Amino acid sequence: MRNINASFHRIFAILVVLGLTLGVQADDPPPAADAASSTSPEKVVSSLIDAMAAQEAEKIRALFSEDASQAYGEGRAKAGQAFFRWLESDIIRRDGRVEGAEINADGREVVVTGTYRSRGYSSVANFLFTVDDGKITSWRMRY
Repeated sequence: MRNINASFHRIFAILVVLGLTLGVQADDPPPAADAASSTSPEKVVSSLIDAMAAQEAEKIRALFSEDASQAYGEGRAKAGQAFFRWLESDIIRRDGRVEGAEINADGREVVVTGTYRSRGYSSVANFLFTVDDGKITSWRMRY
């Protein structure tokens, strides 16, 4: 019985030391909480605005879901491959960006206002984005 008791105490001591070494604490947030905050709708859209300003085409593309959609006002939305063709021609190739961007989030919807500029074009920006699972699923230009 003594050997079992001594073995138990050794194993317990090893587990305690491992827990302290790894820094495990009861009040640490789970790792998923950190991942979720980095993909909050506001942060995703802010990353898009930053990528547009820096002309980082790959990053811009990566922020959208594969079935993302875009529309002007209440017009018909283009989605999927039609969306990505529009993104290439109207945003990426024309160096589209939002200057003086103000970003306001409400749940999964994010509104960006400011001035939209691209080669040869400038307009007031009032964009409504929808973000799901860390990807932009919808971009509506509101006027």
